[in-house]
Amino acid sequence: MTIERTVTGLTIEVASEAETAQVARAVSRLVAPGTVIGLAGPLGAGKTRLVRALAEALGVDPGAIASPTFVLIHEYEGRIPVVHCDVYRLRGADEFEALGMDEYWNSGAVCLVEWADRVADRLPAGAWFFRIEPLGVESRRIVLALPREDLGARLEELLGGDAADGFDPSLPVT
Repeated sequence: MTIERTVTGLTIEVASEAETAQVARAVSRLVAPGTVIGLAGPLGAGKTRLVRALAEALGVDPGAIASPTFVLIHEYEGRIPVVHCDVYRLRGADEFEALGMDEYWNSGAVCLVEWADRVADRLPAGAWFFRIEPLGVESRRIVLALPREDLGARLEELLGGDAADGFDPSLPVT
């Protein structure tokens, strides 16, 4: 895994799905109720894989997590509730808004929106934005735009296995 700080956050290159899951587990340590994360990238980029790992790290039953492509929105119970939305099949931002997503922003859940680039102007201020770019069969570049610089620094520490807080990103968060 390689990590580079950028002006708006981090660029992380991962070599496997396991490393993608490490990123998600580290992110789970930073999110709070009300965090909104938009995910973008082509089909097969790994958006749902990242969402699954993040939801699992937040205490969601792994067997319950499914792609919301046809249902549009899934709600999951965990240590922090998770709302997972996929806007791929919507015809535009107005349909997204008609789903009542603004109610979810204030529900105390972590909200994860796949294909968020299609509705970016409808995400709340302060939303995090992850663009996932395939580099190979399992390798990916994850470009994270974060609302605060300290989030990038903390995530970088967590992914480095910061021994000071006992976090090992290769292990599931309990």
